[in-house]
Amino acid sequence: MRIFIIPPNDLLRHPIPNRMYHIAKRLANNHEIFILSYTNHPLAHEIKRSLKAVEIPIYNALKTNNLGLYYIINASQIYITIKNVIKKEDVDVIIHGNILPSFIASKLAKKMKIPNIYDFLDYFPESASAYYTKGKGLIEMGVKTFVYPALRNSDVIVTPSYGLKKIVENIAPSKPLHVIPNGVDTEIFKPIDQKIARKEIGLDTDYHLLLLQGSLDVWIDVENIMRVLRKLRKIADIRLLIVGFSHAKYYYKLLTAYARHFGIDKYIFTYPPQPYEKMPLFINSSDIVLAPVKKMLMNFATPLKIAEAISCGVPVVTTTIAEFKLWYKQGVYFYSDYEELAQVLFHVVNNEDIKKELREYSDYFRKEFSWDNISSRFENIVVATINKNKHSME
Repeated sequence: MRIFIIPPNDLLRHPIPNRMYHIAKRLANNHEIFILSYTNHPLAHEIKRSLKAVEIPIYNALKTNNLGLYYIINASQIYITIKNVIKKEDVDVIIHGNILPSFIASKLAKKMKIPNIYDFLDYFPESASAYYTKGKGLIEMGVKTFVYPALRNSDVIVTPSYGLKKIVENIAPSKPLHVIPNGVDTEIFKPIDQKIARKEIGLDTDYHLLLLQGSLDVWIDVENIMRVLRKLRKIADIRLLIVGFSHAKYYYKLLTAYARHFGIDKYIFTYPPQPYEKMPLFINSSDIVLAPVKKMLMNFATPLKIAEAISCGVPVVTTTIAEFKLWYKQGVYFYSDYEELAQVLFHVVNNEDIKKELREYSDYFRKEFSWDNISSRFENIVVATINKNKHSME
């Protein structure tokens, strides 16, 4: 099969390989893959990831540091590029997972009678506006004008969670809809001895360590983490490891300001964003991975950071979100407020049996949530969609 992929970012140059990269990499073992490359994308790095695919650049793409503006000023070039690929490459199906590019791709696919699948990996109206402090409502409304028609123009929709599935059902009720969670790269995310991991990143082993990683933005509750660390330090030597950055730079400054305000800044280790392949060292150095997400629609998903922590045999403490309880049967501990957060953290960090049992469970988890398994399920949907389209054309 000839599969054309319209990704959520520059798939080969983004610093963190996302869901669509892992799926595309495995689809490429059996199919011919064409990938739209967002030339001059604001988040693209010069390092290129390997993937057996034909890369389709957007010619004459204009450069800007603003992510939303990038797609708007390059809309005509994106349209021409997608249309040319459909016409010239005889593609069998289009898989897309973006906002404006998905709107363009799904519209062209419908017009040119090519089946298309929307991998709706996020609630885009909320996530796209999350970085802005002004005009959030207008941005959400603008994103909906692209996303909602794209969902309705798609032949099949895939979401990584039941929460997103319910949202989509209200937008495009007649569309075939599948839930396939996010997975984990089992080749690199696996248990490592904590002493060895800490030595590799230059940390001692005589204290407990909590990990806060990834995008540290408005959907993360940093204030309560800083407050609870101050409280717990009165009864145990617990420190915080931060690995990541803030898209909206002010939020990282807010985090450090809280640390100074609560007098715990000297007990916090900060690292800039790390290569994806190095993250297992930071996870395995930790006693607990924190996922203090706020209750926003965009967080009702299956976060990569939770799956990667369980895969390494490291427990996760997170906000009480029903979606997480559906997917993660062991190794995830929930809290609803500040007091419960303190109790849960103290219980988990002082219970050696939890980590021992989780390391045994992680073998099963890695098989169940491996990207190989996830991609196989996605491939079945792709094949069924193409076959259905062929039958309808006969």
